[in-house]
Amino acid sequence: MRIARLILLGVVCYLIAMVVLFPAAPVVDRLRPQLGPVALEGVSGRLYSGRIARVASTDDLLPLEASDVRWRLAPTTLLGGGGARVSLDAYGGETSALVTRSWGGDIKVSDLDLSVRAKELEPLLPAPIAAFDGEIVADIASVLLENNLLTRFEGDIVWSDAVLERPVAVQLGTVQIGVVPESEGAHSGTLSISGGDVDGSGDFTLAGNGDYSLNLQLTPVANASPELLNNLRSFARADAQGRFTVSQSGNINRLM
Repeated sequence: MRIARLILLGVVCYLIAMVVLFPAAPVVDRLRPQLGPVALEGVSGRLYSGRIARVASTDDLLPLEASDVRWRLAPTTLLGGGGARVSLDAYGGETSALVTRSWGGDIKVSDLDLSVRAKELEPLLPAPIAAFDGEIVADIASVLLENNLLTRFEGDIVWSDAVLERPVAVQLGTVQIGVVPESEGAHSGTLSISGGDVDGSGDFTLAGNGDYSLNLQLTPVANASPELLNNLRSFARADAQGRFTVSQSGNINRLM
């Protein structure tokens, strides 16, 4: 019995040493064919804690890119499948999160802290239909991907010093969005706008199949530009208090 315990202890020590000391580059090279249209440059460090100098999507439809991607394995997640604390630089800001993968292949992102420059996100639009600026900060409690489908999203997003430059010039001030999960992949949320050329508040819902509804009330400030007022009048009618109500519904998949 004592010999068996010593053998087991030796195996455990060997496995730990492999994880801590084994270089990350050979493992990443083995995984490259499974990563799809993703380019990796400058892999260094160990399997337990390493770095990738640049990660970029080679898919022209979604040109995602990040630099200085760093990870450190999270030992407490090993029983559930495995995970790592990941941080990276992208779009003028920093992002960090705990990323875990279950034995069944589901991916969960938790404790996600993100900051980006809004201007840096313009290349991600499917067409140059808008231009904007400001800083976006997100505090996301959890994101869950099951069978490669987003089934859960919970968190808060704040767009400060928000500016819409095109199609109409508008100072939005601070835009706050909160999203909470409902049942069967559905989500609901709230939206508020304050401190700019227009104040607003509203709510929205998003079903698992992509159906959405949006109800938003916008009130221009007293010195709002004629251009802004004309744009608001083009899709809504003001009430006696000068408040414009926007109500939309449809399927988000048809907008892409």
